Amino acid sequence: MGAADIDYRTWGATRTCKGCRFWSEMVAQSIGGGPVQAMCLNTMSMGYRLYLGPNGTCSEWQSGELGAVDQPGGNPYGV
Repeated sequence: MGAADIDYRTWGATRTCKGCRFWSEMVAQSIGGGPVQAMCLNTMSMGYRLYLGPNGTCSEWQSGELGAVDQPGGNPYGV
């Protein structure tokens, strides 16, 4: 699989965890070579502080078009 085949983040294009701004860029795991799971950083979500897969959904989703809240070197709040 080449770098172009990696599908782990959609930056707001999907209403799933991989498109959410609260799906962590810094706290993640992949168990047994499985899909990436990242920690939910939304204190209002039922998934808060849990490792969630990329296709999870919740009512507290917020677009990640500006990046994850903990994206290194980024300005995810657009301020």
